[in-house]
Amino acid sequence: MLTKITPLLRIAPRIQQARMSHGVPAHWKTMRQICEENKNHMNFLPVPEGSWSQAYKAKNAKINLYLLSSALAFIATFGYLYKNGFMYLHSAPPMYNSKPQ
Repeated sequence: MLTKITPLLRIAPRIQQARMSHGVPAHWKTMRQICEENKNHMNFLPVPEGSWSQAYKAKNAKINLYLLSSALAFIATFGYLYKNGFMYLHSAPPMYNSKPQ
């Protein structure tokens, strides 16, 4: 029985190759066409404009202003709380004896 099936098993891959015709159908789109239709191709990425150094300096100045204002706010808040006694830094242990009872 195996001798009857063997010729069919040898022919099966050749038949499959003939059906596939070694390529995609003519109506299929390339990956580039699909990407351009969906606007996820590199052609749709934003293009940089202007000088990068000027933009970097402007952004850095803005960040430095935020840093300076937050440092001043921290110092002002800390000074107010410490001056009014809301904060005790525990710099040294108390230097007095407790009263006997």
